[in-house]
Amino acid sequence: MDLLRERFVLGQANIQREKHVGLSHGYACNQAAVGTTNGAGGRNLQILVLDDDLTVLHALPGFWHADDLLAELRLGLEIARLHDDERLTDTQKRALFAALHRAHLARHGEAANARSAWQGFDEHFERERAQREPRDTLTLAVDGPRAMKPIPALVHERLMARPFRKLADFGMEGFVDYGRPYYDNNAGLDKGREFAAAAAANAKREREKAQAAREAAKADKANKTTP
Repeated sequence: MDLLRERFVLGQANIQREKHVGLSHGYACNQAAVGTTNGAGGRNLQILVLDDDLTVLHALPGFWHADDLLAELRLGLEIARLHDDERLTDTQKRALFAALHRAHLARHGEAANARSAWQGFDEHFERERAQREPRDTLTLAVDGPRAMKPIPALVHERLMARPFRKLADFGMEGFVDYGRPYYDNNAGLDKGREFAAAAAANAKREREKAQAAREAAKADKANKTTP
């Protein structure tokens, strides 16, 4: 809290209507999240470190343990200094941006990795999805089962592919695309409140996807029958 007060200007935005947001129940901003892991709820909450020109310096999907959040915020400050260094070219900045992320990951200890374990339902979803399409959520394996990448490794790899992007061009939907898109662990427990706007937005998105799929199938059929 001291670091946030001294070095950051804090703000929040309601993202219910954004395309990347999952469908679930929610809580007030002043409530605490307990019993979860780093990266849980990545579609419904993102912690961003932005420069004053809305360049994304760092981004964390979902909830994060306080100790790990502190380390990530300090990395954000290092990247901020790099971004503002007028002595460096853009190419040099991008190279150093990646180096900072790699060095940060190398410092992760066993305790941090333990706090970043995949939730069971998210891992199950990703393993099934990896059988149908390429996924960056699992490690490559020559033989034997593929292993899930630690959440911090996945996050920092995706960040390294997005050096110094403006928020509008960051591609949040792809950044938070891991695990089950829609779930609610509190269903039936009479906790939280439903996000009606999010439910409507997601229903509209699913209708649009279904319509696009029908149009693509129709076009494909037409192409196959054209002499």
